Amino acid sequence: MIQAVYILVADSGLCVLDRKYGSADMDPNLISGFLTALIQFGRELSDGNRVHVIDFGAFDICLSLKDNVIVAATVDKVDDGNAAMAVLAEVNNEFVKMYGSMLADWDGNLEPFETFYMKLDEITKEGHASETKILVPILKGNVSPMLVRLGQMSQDTYDVAKMCKGKLTALDIADQLGKHMKEVQKSLHTLEDMKILEWKEIG
Repeated sequence: MIQAVYILVADSGLCVLDRKYGSADMDPNLISGFLTALIQFGRELSDGNRVHVIDFGAFDICLSLKDNVIVAATVDKVDDGNAAMAVLAEVNNEFVKMYGSMLADWDGNLEPFETFYMKLDEITKEGHASETKILVPILKGNVSPMLVRLGQMSQDTYDVAKMCKGKLTALDIADQLGKHMKEVQKSLHTLEDMKILEWKEIG
């Protein structure tokens, strides 16, 4: 399951919200220090690689960056990694939607964020959202090769887009195209940013 979720402001490294779901006894100071160090990689994260998975011993740490907000989670290794990352992306989108404008002139008061706990529990299904869910990317409509010729989409992203028919996971797509998973994730996030990709639960 998702053992814990942390929401941080990338610029300051301050954790504005955290929620523990699992029984794992992890030192919050250790996690916070680790995540603060990872913020130094914000430039890399923002270059399209918005979701990273990092091996953290008994768990994986998943990171999602959007508009100066980092959502991180410690996730059991037996969970569906793609599902966990999709959940974090949804958490990030909702948090930015609710508080993004406030963060620009934020005075450091954490109280306003407490109203997000209910939404966080709902999205993560109280930590269980990644246990059995298998998510596949599906394209909304078709993509034209003209986008590549006009320079509006890379050939790699176009190749990934053609595979998003609602039957293959991101890992399946990477395997079939012979690409690294990180490259496929970058293309999927590009398609998400273009608002022509959605995720569907199967199984």
